[in-house]
Amino acid sequence: MGLAVSGRVAAQDCPDDFIEPGGPFVPETATINYNAFTSNEDLYETLERLDSRSGLEYESIGETWQGRDIPYVRAGDGDPDVFYVTQQHGDEQHVTEAALRLLQGLASGGRRSDEILDELTLHVVPRLNPDGWAPADDDETPTRANARPEDICHDGPYFGSDQCGPVDPNRQHYFGIDPATLADVDGIDPDAIPDENPSPETQALLDKADEVGADIMTDWHHQFTYRNEDCEMINASTLWPLNEAAPDEAVALSRQISAYAYQQTEGYGHTTWDRYSGGTTANIARNAHGVRGRGSVLFEFRGQASQLGNASNGRLVTVINNVMTEVLEGLASGDLYDVDPADADSIPPRGDYFWKELPRSEWGPEHEAYRE
Repeated sequence: MGLAVSGRVAAQDCPDDFIEPGGPFVPETATINYNAFTSNEDLYETLERLDSRSGLEYESIGETWQGRDIPYVRAGDGDPDVFYVTQQHGDEQHVTEAALRLLQGLASGGRRSDEILDELTLHVVPRLNPDGWAPADDDETPTRANARPEDICHDGPYFGSDQCGPVDPNRQHYFGIDPATLADVDGIDPDAIPDENPSPETQALLDKADEVGADIMTDWHHQFTYRNEDCEMINASTLWPLNEAAPDEAVALSRQISAYAYQQTEGYGHTTWDRYSGGTTANIARNAHGVRGRGSVLFEFRGQASQLGNASNGRLVTVINNVMTEVLEGLASGDLYDVDPADADSIPPRGDYFWKELPRSEWGPEHEAYRE
């Protein structure tokens, strides 16, 4: 399994500057802006309207470093309890637009929605990191990390001492896992675990997931542009827990979710898949929730904020919404549970980086480090 997950496909026969389709890419002379996306204020107002006019329940599950509400929506009353979490990274916005479209569809009712919500309970955290997105509301570049002040520091087991300022919310999911387990599988010093999570956004999610007894955690992200061996643009990627402390049952369920999403959508327009190449440590959501015994899946889509801005908004939101919907329908119908976990190995291996202005051969360590 390790080779299958870490393997890469090199688009060796593709010219450096060719990808199909040919974009869209933001022209070099264009000013990147974000006015096509939902502002924090509009997000809260939209969720309040859904709460007042439908059976969806909206609340804040905590506050960010800058005092913004962390939005949470609950829908349905069935079993299992399924989490959809978007925008842990403030600069990954299309997934939140897709989640809003999903919620609006469920709120409108109808047979399809009722069949889903009778069979499961959906918990959506649309924009876990509103501080990270906040600059975009003023047409400035949103940030990946949260907004912890620069003069607040901590020592931690994964990144060492004197960590100051903003932190990545998706590196703080190890809080609450048995320190002895973390020491065993990740080699960390349990005594280095800080008393408080440096990401209140992450801690709010962890607390809510424990409170409701989450069975499945799906984490929705964006990545830079990749292409496969046929020079096709990859718009969707997925991966399951790789930490050895994750129970076999949790990994099997996670692989079923990834495989089902791929099988149901690979024939859709602009939905070319590969397997994400991710790490094994339990500080990352995908692994941490697997270690907790949950089905835990990472979904990544093309569309980093700094690369696209408003470009390709409609196409990507549709792709993501299709995947979100198919996973829910598969869980509700039970069809997803009939998938062989080994089918996840049929998802094509990792494609090759594609940067229109920066060929893969010119990437440095800072580009390689931009992960999950």
